[in-house]
Amino acid sequence: MKLSALDIQNAEFSGSFNGYQRKQIRDFLDKVSTQFEETVRETQALREELGKRDKRIEELQVAEGELKRAVIAAERIGNEMKQNAKREAEIVIKQAELMKDNIIRDAEMRMKEVRYELARLEKEHQLFREQFRGMLHAFER
Repeated sequence: MKLSALDIQNAEFSGSFNGYQRKQIRDFLDKVSTQFEETVRETQALREELGKRDKRIEELQVAEGELKRAVIAAERIGNEMKQNAKREAEIVIKQAELMKDNIIRDAEMRMKEVRYELARLEKEHQLFREQFRGMLHAFER
């Protein structure tokens, strides 16, 4: 059975021939009652504080859960961004390689054209020289 401060204060004892002095019992019970009330108040205050802390812990656990979800989402987004950047880089590299191949092919074609043109001009030059020599020989005769 739980005792309250009032139970202790209102406790009655039967007397006996050589029994205890009622005043001493009353004084002792008053002290016990006072200490008991203080203990009950402290216990209640501690329970309230514990309740507040439990509530705060719960709030912090909820916040921690949200932070964990945010970190996981940020990591996922970061990974997606890396993958997208990698894919874009690969596309840019492929496009650059295609452009390089086209430029090289165009340069090679141009070089062939220039060589052909040079060979044609050299033949014309040779022909011109031969015709000019022929004209000089004809003029000398």
